[in-house]
Amino acid sequence: MRKVLLSQEINPEGIKILEGKFEIVVAPDTSQETLMKKAKDVDAIILRTTSKVTKEVIENAPKLRIISRTGAGVDNVDVNAATERGILVCNLPAVNSLSVSEHAIAMILHLAKQLSVMDKAVRSGNWKVRSLNLPIELDGKVLGIVGMGNIGSSVAKKCHDGFGMKILAFDPYVKERFKDFDYTFTDSLETLFRESDFITLHLPNIPETKGMITKDLIFSMKKSAYLINAARGGVIDEKALIDALKEKRIAGAGLDVFQIEPPNLDNELLKLENVILSPHSAALTQEASTRMAVEAAQAVVDFFDGRQPKYIYNYNFLKEKGFI
Repeated sequence: MRKVLLSQEINPEGIKILEGKFEIVVAPDTSQETLMKKAKDVDAIILRTTSKVTKEVIENAPKLRIISRTGAGVDNVDVNAATERGILVCNLPAVNSLSVSEHAIAMILHLAKQLSVMDKAVRSGNWKVRSLNLPIELDGKVLGIVGMGNIGSSVAKKCHDGFGMKILAFDPYVKERFKDFDYTFTDSLETLFRESDFITLHLPNIPETKGMITKDLIFSMKKSAYLINAARGGVIDEKALIDALKEKRIAGAGLDVFQIEPPNLDNELLKLENVILSPHSAALTQEASTRMAVEAAQAVVDFFDGRQPKYIYNYNFLKEKGFI
């Protein structure tokens, strides 16, 4: 029987799809050493976000034929090394778009309405906080969106249609797709950061985007503006963001992702009151967790049953090399 390795437990609905067809092995931890050891004799890996399939893992897994991600991002896979071996890298481009977009919007609302401040004040007996008029309205505010893929465009629609926000977007790859929408596109990140009241990031962590959100961009924001990152920690200069928050150069931030995950307990972000944090959980709703597990498992089943999986991230490269 073929063997599939789960880098972590997945939703039971995904397990049901694999049962009877594969021997299922679950890695006891997310370390590289464990993954390398467990991958030595597996035919497939179902990979969650917290583990990495590196070149070393791939080189030590001679039977490996497919790596199936439970999400859209593949920054935790050495795609080049996999492609050289003819290994399929499958991902799920839109499976968690709804969950992540709702999470980003929840952070926008939380910051706009100063819910952390209000909650803390009520619990400490400070009823007078209500008279400070700290919350703001979203209607008419400019929402800057960096990355207008499935998630960014979902945020744009909900915030524009539902809250009356003005959309200022940066994404040179999909600009034409939205030519009939009441959105403004800019070719300048500088303009977006300077003019937006809220900025939300929805882009992958690839060489072209690593560190894209620089200190200069962050420090050019309005003092009343907020920055939300539910994408990847590596796209932003975290140290510069900490400095901006400490110096009150911006009003606040909402972060679901960090440069190091989980963040070290001495990370200054954990001590600041003008930032709200979540543990890279934007995609982990009950519904999305089920979809991710089911579809990632189905890709593995389809491949070994002779069917082409729905999404093959490295399809064109594999085809060029004659593997498909």
